[in-house]
Amino acid sequence: MLPISPKYMHEATDTPRLLLQRTAAGDKEAFQALYLRYGPRVTAMVRRRIAEPELAEELVQDVFVAAWQTAQGYRSDLGEPELWLLGITRHKLRDHWRRLGRIAEWAGVPWEQPAVEAPLPRPEVRLSIAQALGTLSTEQRRVIDLIYGYGLTFAEAARVLGVPVGTVKSRANAGLGKMKAFLSK
Repeated sequence: MLPISPKYMHEATDTPRLLLQRTAAGDKEAFQALYLRYGPRVTAMVRRRIAEPELAEELVQDVFVAAWQTAQGYRSDLGEPELWLLGITRHKLRDHWRRLGRIAEWAGVPWEQPAVEAPLPRPEVRLSIAQALGTLSTEQRRVIDLIYGYGLTFAEAARVLGVPVGTVKSRANAGLGKMKAFLSK
């Protein structure tokens, strides 16, 4: 992990969006603070899917290199910086598995790509799920998206949303109940 310079320590409480804005402007110390804040979460996500520690570390590095290079493209209206970084992480994992699949195919080795995410359901099922999600309140939909779309725990979702864990659980349960009722019609 990169050490944070003493010069930047007094600004370690900056908001994630401000850190990302500064990173986009080329501020290396802001990028270090962003890494210190989100590196463990990204590393945990990668290590759950990649068994080899060296390869996992390389993928984490790829995620943060991509974050540094594309920070100017971040749009705060589309979500929190943490979710943006987790999206980059998912893309890097998918790219990794695709690359391995191509190598295995070239070498003539049987290969079954591990699921980075669950396979997409049939189009008519996706449409029904989208319609069911449309019946939820904004708060319920956001919780469902964080937990089931981004793979966050209840505690992590609570931290992202700035609400108690119990509120996240209530919203998730209410939202899933509403979706189940809609889909069982």
